[in-house]
Amino acid sequence: MKKEEEEKIEQPSIDAQQIYLSLISNDAEEVGILRTKKKYKIRWLKNGQLEKLSRLLLHKKTIDETTTTGSDVMDAILEDNKLACKAAAIIILDGYWKIKFRYWWLWRWFYYVRQYDNIQLHDILEVGKKKVPLNQFYATIMSLTEAKDSLMRMRAKEVETTLRGLNMAVHSQTENNDSGS
Repeated sequence: MKKEEEEKIEQPSIDAQQIYLSLISNDAEEVGILRTKKKYKIRWLKNGQLEKLSRLLLHKKTIDETTTTGSDVMDAILEDNKLACKAAAIIILDGYWKIKFRYWWLWRWFYYVRQYDNIQLHDILEVGKKKVPLNQFYATIMSLTEAKDSLMRMRAKEVETTLRGLNMAVHSQTENNDSGS
């Protein structure tokens, strides 16, 4: 690539910097329910919220497996609306005590009184999905996996043979690339 054709690296825009800082500082993202004026602030999901969502989805899966295949389509749609209302309530309620005391009331308010459907709650569910701290979770699990003392350790001879095999593979790969071009 010529020097003129190389892309210029520029500083991020002000909007990108603000988004980055809001992610770091766990700023609440304001999301509204479609066709209403009601807005909720959603923060990063905590362990209690993730556990409650996991239990909800596992319970839904076990119910689906036990039902017959000839069930009514309308019942399935209504059950999905109920699931969306329950999940939205979990995502909105931030903290153990709020979930403990207000969850049972909020999802029923969404489902029976306001009668929200999947489409209206889609934005809340989408933002809630983005607010799961997976990178930190993966980094923690990788660190803890390597800290276990029950893992098998390699002997020096095993390390040498493994490295020799990797070295031979690299050399054969470079020879194939050189002969092919």
